[in-house]
Parts: sequence; structure tokens; C-alpha cells
Amino acid sequence: MKKTIVYIFVVLLTAASCSVDKREKDIASEARKDSVLTVKRRTGEPIETMVLTERAFHRELAGNGKIVAMRSAELRFSATEQIAHIWVRNGDRVRKGQQLARLDLFALERSLAQAKDNLEQSKLDLQDVLIGRGYSLETQNDAPTDEVELAKVKSGYNKALIAYELAEENLRKATLTAPFDGVVANLKAKANNTSSGEVFCLIIDDELVNVEFSVLESELPLVKRGFPVFITPFASATAEYLIGKVSEINPYVESNGMVKIKAQVKNNGTLLQGMNVNVLLRHPIEQNLVIPKTAVVMRSGKSVVFTQVNGKAQWNYVEITAENSDSCVVAPRSKEYEGLSVGDTVIVSGNLNLAHETELE
Repeated sequence: MKKTIVYIFVVLLTAASCSVDKREKDIASEARKDSVLTVKRRTGEPIETMVLTERAFHRELAGNGKIVAMRSAELRFSATEQIAHIWVRNGDRVRKGQQLARLDLFALERSLAQAKDNLEQSKLDLQDVLIGRGYSLETQNDAPTDEVELAKVKSGYNKALIAYELAEENLRKATLTAPFDGVVANLKAKANNTSSGEVFCLIIDDELVNVEFSVLESELPLVKRGFPVFITPFASATAEYLIGKVSEINPYVESNGMVKIKAQVKNNGTLLQGMNVNVLLRHPIEQNLVIPKTAVVMRSGKSVVFTQVNGKAQWNYVEITAENSDSCVVAPRSKEYEGLSVGDTVIVSGNLNLAHETELE
């Protein structure tokens, strides 16, 4: 009887153990199913691919520059008089010949009138001198040149003529006009104040501007006239690039090992005189295997690029030989090196969670 009870107990214990093992196996199986689903969800992220071809790669030189107007003019009054009118303000756009400001004309007009009277008087004195030297009014034009010049000096004609021309010029310059199309800057003067001979304003032609920057002596071979230059203001780093061209390379290396470069760019209205800008030069290097930087992921400290082969993600170790802000060059595949080859379908996005031979839908 006791043996029977012991036997039944052993059978029940074995059955219970088997039941526990089965439950553990079921749980493990469910866990594996969950893991597969997770992988599927991760790999289910949309991917983008590109067919690899050889194309030009642009090596980049980045630096800082400053905007300098191609043409600018400092305007000032030549006479010391009260400013009667100012018709412009800082930031106004003006056309060539447009009137900007004017002095009070009363004293200048009187000075010109007086200078004109003095000139007329000197003409009469000139005639008297010529008659005194034996030339009549009818024949004074036939007098020798040296005689006429001497008579002009004795009569004061030359001095009167110079005074008249100066008075006429002062009256003309009493009205400031724009020498060319541009924008008004640095205007500080106010109406009803006396002009002091200082700069009244600056006219800047900002339709085309120069960007001045420097490159290292070692980088000079990468810069040529006509090369494109991409420019963005410091104050608006997210703005679209303005594209200019290298127009001038100063053939002189400064003590700090830098060479000054100028580039010409058409202003879209955002570039101001003296503004600091980011400068980017791109030097083309032909025939390279170029891929976006997004195609490269790091695995165990090494660069990896996934390619799509027969519906699966293929893991490829690559060597990055050059890079710029958005692209990089990879070494080609060889017998000794994994790399990439022309015609490979490279996964350029959605690759962060991929693994080798992950199935792709």
C-alpha cells in the first residue's frame, strides 16, 4: 500500500514538473515571437535607396568673411552754411542724380553775384591795360599771348575769374545729389544745423557686393577665379545660400600664412556693408563613389553601409576617404576590402536599426 502511494506521488510530481517545463517553453516561445515582432516593427520603418554611381565630389573649404560694397561714396558739403533741407533718411534707396539735401542758398547766391560783378569790372580793367599798351578795342584780340597774360595779371582778371568759379562751384555743391544708384547710410546731420565739413552721408551701391575672406596658404591650390562661393549671413544661418564667384586672389601670403580672397555676389537685399558671413567654397573632384552621410552608420566603432541584395539588408564595412557637409567618398570594393561598387543599391535612410540580412519588404 505504501509503495502504491509513493508511486502515485512520484507520478504526480513528474506530471507537475512536465507542466512547469511546458509553461516555461511556452513563455520562451512567446518571448521569441515578441522579439521577432519588435524587429519587424523596427525594420518596417520606411527606407530610401540609391543606385551607386561614380560622380563628382566637392571638397569644401569653410570660413568667415565680411561684406564690402563694390562702390561707395562719402558725401559732404564744401561750404559752411546752415542745412536748409534733408530729403532722405538712412536706408532710403536713391537714384543717380537724386537730390539728397541742400544748404541755405542766400549767402552763396550773394557771393556768386558779387564775384560776377568783380569779374565784369576786371574785364573793363583788362581792356584799359591793353589800350594802354597800344592795342585798341578793335585790335586787342590780336595782341600777343604774353601781352594778354600780363594784362590779365595787372588788371586782376585772373583773380576775379578764379573767385567767380569758386563761388559758382560752392553754389552748385550746396545741393548734394547721389553719384550713383544706391542706399543711404551713416546719415547723422539734421536740418537747421550748420554743416561742419564732416561726412554728411554714405551712398552704397549694394546691388553687387564683394565678400572678403582668407584661406590658408596650403588651401590656395583649391581656389581658382570663377569658382562658386556659397554665402550665408551670421545673423541668419538658416537662410538659403547666396551663390557668388571668386573674383580676385591677392598674390601675397601674409605673416600669419593666410591669403586674401574676394568673391563677387549679387545681393538679394539681405547683405549689408560690413556684415559678417559664413563662406563655403566647393572644389570638385571627379569620379568618386559618393554617398550621403546618412547612409553611414557606426557599428563597433567602424563605418558600415547597408546595401539591398535580394530583398535583404547586406552589411558592408567601408572606408571613408573624404567628406564634406552632406556627403562622403567611400573606397571601392576589392579582393582584400569589402567596400562598395558601382551599381550597388545603397540604403540611405531608415538604416539605424538594421542588422545583417534583415528582410526588407
